[in-house]
This record gives sequence, C-alpha cells and structure tokens, in this order.
Amino acid sequence: MNVPTCPLIASAPLCSRGLPNGHPGLLTALEERCKIRTNIPSRSACVPAIALVDSARVRAQNSGDDEAALIQIGFQIAPVPLNLTGKNPALVGLGSFIVNGQADCNGCHTAGGPPNFNYASGGNPYFGQKTIVDPTVYLSGGSNFGQVGTPTGPLGYAGPFIISRNLTPDKTGRPEGGHTLAEFKDILRNGTDFDHIHPICTDAQLAQIEATTDPNATLPVCIPATFGNSVDGGLLQVMPWPVFHNMTDHQIEAIYEYLSAIPCIDNGTSTPPAGAPNELRNDCGGTAAPLRSNDAASTVCRRANP
Repeated sequence: MNVPTCPLIASAPLCSRGLPNGHPGLLTALEERCKIRTNIPSRSACVPAIALVDSARVRAQNSGDDEAALIQIGFQIAPVPLNLTGKNPALVGLGSFIVNGQADCNGCHTAGGPPNFNYASGGNPYFGQKTIVDPTVYLSGGSNFGQVGTPTGPLGYAGPFIISRNLTPDKTGRPEGGHTLAEFKDILRNGTDFDHIHPICTDAQLAQIEATTDPNATLPVCIPATFGNSVDGGLLQVMPWPVFHNMTDHQIEAIYEYLSAIPCIDNGTSTPPAGAPNELRNDCGGTAAPLRSNDAASTVCRRANP
C-alpha cells in the first residue's frame, strides 16, 4: 500500500501565521512518509498551528480519511501556536484533528463565558461570523456543569458544582495538571479522578447537611448519593469518558501529544471548583506571560525559546 507523502508545516521565527505554499520559511516536518510513530526532530522550537494544503479536507474525504490527510487537517484547524520541540509532529497533528475536529474538547473545557464562550469577539459562528477560536481561554477549563448529587436537607444541597478542568500543560510539559501518559490513559479509559475533589458524602457529612438551615453556612464538599442516584465520587462526572474509552491507545497517545504542545494557561479568572486542589490554576514555570488575544503566538515563542 502506498503511504501518502507528508504535509509541510510552516517554520517562522516569530510564529507568524498564514504563510503561503512555497514560502522560504517552510520546512518538511513529516518528511517523505507519514508513519505516525516516526520520530522526526523539528528544526524550529516554535511552530505555528497551520498546515499548508488547502484541499486536505477534500483529499481526506476522497481517500477514506487516511491518517496522513487527517494530520494535515489537524494542523490546519489547531487554533493556537504549537511547540513541537521534542514532539512527534504526526501525533500532534492527529491529536489536533481529534481534539478540534471530532471531540470538541474546547466546547466544554473553555474558560470563556457568554455571549461568545470559546469563540473570540467577532468570531462567533452562531452570530453568522467567521469562526475564530479565542486562544486566551482555549482548553483552560472553568465551565460550570451544575450538581450531580441528590438534593438533600432543608437547603436541597446536591453537592459541589462540576467544573471542567484545565487541560493545558504545566511547566513539566505534561497536560491536564501534569498527568503522565499512563494516568491520562486511565482517565480516558476508566474515568479515574486522581484529585478526588468531589467524594461521596459520609454519614457524618449527610447528618450535617440534614441539620443545616442557614443558606450562608458552609456545607461539606461532597456529593450526596442515594439509591437510584448512586454517583461514584471517585470517577469524573459529566466528562464523556464512557465514550472516549472506546478510542485506541494510538488515538489517546495522539491527544496527549497534542495537549502537550499547546500553550500553558493559568486560569485565574474562572470560578474554581469547591475543594482542593484548584484545578484551573496552572504552574507555567514563570516563562509564560498572561495570554491576550493579540500576543498568544509571541507568548508561545517565549516559552519555546527562553
């Protein structure tokens, strides 16, 4: 079977985006043949999140969605600059396709709020505008999905609010709070919550909830579970891991590689989840300035080239 030739990726010193085909700054990052596990070193520490074949989507449709074409699309649709230093570019591209083109991870893990949520001002497709994802809130968590417990006691307390988590990498380069690949696979396969921030209420905690009538009182950070609503507090709630667990190891590894390549964001603006740790804050190592919509690219350059 013929393996398609690999896509070109732009390499520009200041993360300039939208370079045309044939630009002298282009390099072949996935040279000759796109075998996903090929380790090809990048010639640039700062690579924009673009690919250069405009017809990639058409070719993917016409070629049975072969992986090389999906990688190209992944680079085209990545909404933030990518740091490919030490990364497998093919895995990064495929991971971007899954995260941005299939799973809509940013739809839940955005820090943006109404009216645009994960879209930039003036780039909301639901307003009939050309789609522009806001890079300053990309995958940094903070969306509130409500409570999942059984309303209990005079105040009808149903437990802490479920807040989507910050998926961006920390100073170690590992995504989602510094989790290892093995841990990340466990999260997507089994829904394991390594932070245990919303445990099931104990009998003593339930008694406290039942006895509390003051709406200003502090209630336990736990989920009241009852017969018929037997929530498991050791598992991630709301997050669709029961669907994601059907992915192959190869696909999960691609997602992990992509999330390792996106900019670190320390989300200090969204309301954090109750309890500890605060899963929205992120230690970027002091090398990343707070992201603003007009300097997202240069920030990643500074991180890649301290």
